[in-house]
Amino acid sequence: MNQSTRVSLVTTPHKGIRNFLAQLSLQAGFTDYADRAAVEALKQRFEEICVLLEEHAASENNFILPALEARVPGSAAHDEADHEELHQLQDSLLAQLNHILDSNHTGQEARQLGYAFYQGLSRLHAGHLEHMLEEETVTQVLMWQHFTDEEMMQIHGQVIRSIAPPVMLAWMKYILPAQTPDERLQLLGGMQASAPAPFFRQVLGVAREVLPVSAYIQLEAGLTSAVAG
Repeated sequence: MNQSTRVSLVTTPHKGIRNFLAQLSLQAGFTDYADRAAVEALKQRFEEICVLLEEHAASENNFILPALEARVPGSAAHDEADHEELHQLQDSLLAQLNHILDSNHTGQEARQLGYAFYQGLSRLHAGHLEHMLEEETVTQVLMWQHFTDEEMMQIHGQVIRSIAPPVMLAWMKYILPAQTPDERLQLLGGMQASAPAPFFRQVLGVAREVLPVSAYIQLEAGLTSAVAG
């Protein structure tokens, strides 16, 4: 089987991460750090994204990397170290935002501190991009070499069951717009078949909000066709 057609444990969340880090970097760039309301809005977005980043790292640390380490001893250490380093940088950046908000700065001082945050966020963004690419080209390839698709789907199921519904809805906000139409249909088709109907309706509500009208109509038609078939 061609590797491109095999199960991947990282492609879907990584598309979401690339999306929300790009949005966060854009917002951090246009924020006026002397405007308290604007900084509060940036902090709110950053905190939401930190929750998703921490959930993703926990999923890998708790389910994917231990399974790989058991079959390829020593293979998990690099990714685990990356996760810790990136987590520490996230905490440092959140502290920088809190410092801007909690201290009595002049407008010029706040903007200088804001630019330092912006630069630090660029380090976080770059770090995640490099880390994800390594996971896609090294870690996932090791998984393909040592696990069957059926075994990887079992791990995927463990990951999905560990994600709280509100966190899953937040993921959908960033994952769905970043996917191809086929990827989107496959993801939501699987959820339609397995998730409780009330929750799936919430997922569709998120899709309706974040997708272009034409993309949502295409998705809805595909889901309807899958049920009818």
